[in-house]
Amino acid sequence: MKTILMISLLFCIITLSAHAEPSQNSVETDIAVIKTEIKNLKEGMNTGFANVQKQFENVQKNLDRIISIIIACIGIPMVFLTIGLTVWGILAYRRSRKEDTLQDQIKTLTQQIETLTQEIEKLKQQRIVS
Repeated sequence: MKTILMISLLFCIITLSAHAEPSQNSVETDIAVIKTEIKNLKEGMNTGFANVQKQFENVQKNLDRIISIIIACIGIPMVFLTIGLTVWGILAYRRSRKEDTLQDQIKTLTQQIETLTQEIEKLKQQRIVS
């Protein structure tokens, strides 16, 4: 009984090893399948990268458009503010010049009034004396 068991185990091991060795044809087909799968993976990766590149280009275009809108939204009011402040500065300068000239005129008029009042006082004193 032991011998029959040993012989049957030996045959099982022999048959398993015979089935474990692949034939040359099956190895070549397996290699061909693996090569085609690798080729398909490479093509899939290339198309995936191309899609990602297109999406990045679209994002870049959108960012450029958004940046242009932001610049317009900030730049246009800044232009109006600059023009307004320049006009305001010019008007303030003119107004200050007018005020300066008015103050100068007031000073000269007050000096003339003072000299005239002094002359009137002198004339009054001369009249009183004569």
